[in-house]
Amino acid sequence: MKKRWKRILSALAAFIFLSFCYARYVEPNLLVVKEIAVETDKDMEECKIVFFTDTHFGSLYDEGHAGKIADKINELEADIVVFGGDLFDNYTRDREMLDLEYLQKELGRIYAKSGKYAVFGNHDYGGGASRIYREFMEECGFCVLVNESAFLEEYGIEIVGFDDYLLGGTEPDSYLLQSENFHLIITHEPAGSKIVEGSGGNLILSGHTHGGQVSIPYFTRKRLPAGSDQFVKGFYKEPVPVYVSSGIGLTRYPFRMFNIPEITEIRILARNI
Repeated sequence: MKKRWKRILSALAAFIFLSFCYARYVEPNLLVVKEIAVETDKDMEECKIVFFTDTHFGSLYDEGHAGKIADKINELEADIVVFGGDLFDNYTRDREMLDLEYLQKELGRIYAKSGKYAVFGNHDYGGGASRIYREFMEECGFCVLVNESAFLEEYGIEIVGFDDYLLGGTEPDSYLLQSENFHLIITHEPAGSKIVEGSGGNLILSGHTHGGQVSIPYFTRKRLPAGSDQFVKGFYKEPVPVYVSSGIGLTRYPFRMFNIPEITEIRILARNI
């Protein structure tokens, strides 16, 4: 009996150790592409959007990963690239260890046929990042949208970027979309999707939640950050179509489990084509 319990305890200890090693050293260094297709009744050209978010470059996820991220995005040959915010984890804390020149070079070589767009996340305001975020992203070739929109005539898509829901400033009226265009809406926290109104086709892209970073039933929802609301990760069809990415980097703790870092490829398809 004692030998049996000893074997059980040894197996349990090995399982815990291997799980720790996987969550700490393996899964955070993986990167997958999730593919989704969204149909619209709008008469428009097919468009491929590549979405990435929540890199949180810093002490837990170093900028050396940027090259792999750029390579993976460029392999997808995007029409539009969108970054959903939280570039740095804590800029003031980590800036001495970050190679900003290298990071800028790698993000700068991300290519999109019709442009690269970004919004602020809460970590792009907090931790001192607000001093450099907009200029840094613009030097990387991204157009930073703060309660602004850009219309891409070749696809009939209006890209709408909202300021950060938690730390930014957005007037309530800004969430009412007036045009009949297809709206590609970027809002870092998915809770912002619940107050967007308007006609036309809509697809909202968000991040922020990291999918809980460690995906364990019950525990994950309890640990979601403010601004997540009922959203965890994945595609939600109601009340409007929302895709919540589990992001790429790490924050708060250096683990990912059952939540592989992701880049998302989204195809916008017209039903009549």
